[in-house]
Amino acid sequence: MPPESLHTDETALLLRIAEGDEQAFSSLFTTWATPLAAIAMRILKNEYARQEVVQEVFIKVWLHRDKLDKVENLGAWLRKITVNQSLLALQRHAANDKRLEAIQITQNPVDNTSTLELKEIRRLVHETIESLPPQRKIIYQLNRVEGKTTREIAEELQLSHGYVRNALSAALAIIRERLTGSGLLLLALLLHL
Repeated sequence: MPPESLHTDETALLLRIAEGDEQAFSSLFTTWATPLAAIAMRILKNEYARQEVVQEVFIKVWLHRDKLDKVENLGAWLRKITVNQSLLALQRHAANDKRLEAIQITQNPVDNTSTLELKEIRRLVHETIESLPPQRKIIYQLNRVEGKTTREIAEELQLSHGYVRNALSAALAIIRERLTGSGLLLLALLLHL
């Protein structure tokens, strides 16, 4: 197929997707899922993370389909999104690894006082989380327990990104206040609460 014809076919497909044509979107997915998965796998070297990235790429395409008319090179554009999503996934995993490392360091205390402080922090944090309004509690848990970004949470819960960021900030402020009042904030900061 001549390059001009290929470009015309891509443009037509993108316009159909922009109009909400699910068959066109399915065709795009069928054509590009495997090549994009290969790119993500080369970067992430993890099957589960690879699947998440590919899913995120196509979610972004669908959610931002109104901007598809500006895409000039479909393949390059999809590869760029895949690389960016893969790098974000690596950053999230690195942050989670650091949190786990910090927790493991505090779980090997030099004396029993550290163990008692850690148990007290966990108790206070748990109580504070349980007392949060339901939606704020869900947002906190999705971010801190499941490691999702505020953008991912906003999409999942169908809320604005600003609302999710504010709710998470408010939840963290309440936890910090509670720990500051108990004199345990410094140790809690080691746990990246």
